[in-house]
Amino acid sequence: MNLFSFIVTLTLVLFSTGVMSFISMATPIGPWIQPTVVLISIMIFSIFYRNNHHNIALTVIGSSIGGILATALGFSFPTLYFLDAPFFNNLMQSPIEFSLTICFLALSAGLLGYFIAELFEHRFIVEQQLAFPIGQLVHTMLIAQNKFTQALYLAVGFVTTFIFCILQDGIWKIKSFIPKIINVIPAIKLGIIGIPAIQLEMFPIYWAIGYITGSLITVPLILGACSKIFIVDVINNLFFKDLSSVSFVLAFCSGMVLCGALVGITDLPKLVKNFIREFKNKNNSESATNKNSMFEKISVFMVAIILLNIAFFTYFKFSPLLQIYIILFSSICAFQIASIAGKIGLAQLGRFATFVMVPAMFLFELSFLQLTMIATFVEICGGVTADLLFGRKVAHLGGICSKRVKKYQLVGIVFSSIAAGIIFWILINHFSLGSNTLFVQRSQARALLINAINFNYYVLLLGFVFGYILKKIKVNPMLVLGGLLMPFNISLGLIIGSGFNLVLKNKENWEPFWSGVFASNSIWVLIKALI
Repeated sequence: MNLFSFIVTLTLVLFSTGVMSFISMATPIGPWIQPTVVLISIMIFSIFYRNNHHNIALTVIGSSIGGILATALGFSFPTLYFLDAPFFNNLMQSPIEFSLTICFLALSAGLLGYFIAELFEHRFIVEQQLAFPIGQLVHTMLIAQNKFTQALYLAVGFVTTFIFCILQDGIWKIKSFIPKIINVIPAIKLGIIGIPAIQLEMFPIYWAIGYITGSLITVPLILGACSKIFIVDVINNLFFKDLSSVSFVLAFCSGMVLCGALVGITDLPKLVKNFIREFKNKNNSESATNKNSMFEKISVFMVAIILLNIAFFTYFKFSPLLQIYIILFSSICAFQIASIAGKIGLAQLGRFATFVMVPAMFLFELSFLQLTMIATFVEICGGVTADLLFGRKVAHLGGICSKRVKKYQLVGIVFSSIAAGIIFWILINHFSLGSNTLFVQRSQARALLINAINFNYYVLLLGFVFGYILKKIKVNPMLVLGGLLMPFNISLGLIIGSGFNLVLKNKENWEPFWSGVFASNSIWVLIKALI
């Protein structure tokens, strides 16, 4: 392993984990970190080392894992705070215990994901020749003629945003003079319709994430914000005056989440069937030599991973039967997440975590901590599996040695697991969960699902119907949920960014700039948390 590449990989593991830890808790969106890491790697290698295609690719393949691992944690682990705040706060009182808990969880789930990727790499990449679009994008960026120009645009976005943040927040002897919020329109009351004050959040990261995500979020967020004003609040004021606005919205959103869970859970038998069929097809297509190699992997590496998983689940008092259930269905979901990601480039983590968590709620007697652990475990396992296969697609296209790729990926899993616990503790301790900065909408939604039984059933039903209608018209209910729950100024920032994506020409040319913006703003947030 090249020493310089190894050092750069570790540095970018910290970068990926730090940036996506913040973004996954600040917004309901988890953009892929790979394109940004590619550009940063190109710049570093061009300046300090020879611009070697393989070394840059290995650095990206190893370090990007921190991004998906942090995203999975940020989407699910804060659920515990909304289910049992006293327990969560008590855990936060011990930084070492908190960090080790997350490290143990991430390492157990991540290594299981590594094994699933090992099992199906040949099947997905060679036999089925799945596209794995992010892997193809990384490969294209690495061989592009203008890759240094793209890296320069990223540097411009990074530096200008960093200067903006300094002038906005101030540091040392530099005083702040850029406002954080600009009031555009005051709140307006039109009978039973109340339009909130429109404020522009001067937080560049929202614009950047909106631009990178593109039109995918524009309609759902606008629909969510408008539904809050013209549907949810109106029904609350007319028919449920005894319920506060907060109670009504939470119950309504719980119905939406419950709809998504129940509609989605019907796919579970099909997932199990697909997993068994693909596993049989894989074994039938393997040569005798490959079958022997497979047996060796299962007999040595799999045993070590299973023992680690058993140690993890036993420590948190999961019964043996529940342990088998989680490992089996996490593997099935990881397979399906990777299969979908290989076709369309999206890792649908949340829905598969729900597939495993909801049946467990009824089959086993579980604490809030255990429910949170199950959802987070599934998301990490599935996300890491998809990311590993994206990286191996890059290696396959670039003719990179498989053994080197696997070493870098293992380094990425181990070091991002260690870094995640520390970074999450720093961010949560400084900004607090549920605040405007760390709104953790995905975790709030999962907590609503678990607590749905405690809400007004009529309002739950209304939310269920609304969620079902969204499913039918093919609008993402989770993003609409973001528009309903998030402060309007955050939604507005994301909408503005996605609007830039819609109106600007040569969209691809601007992506490096906006990648630099969201990387810089995220790092600035981490710096603020530290100092």
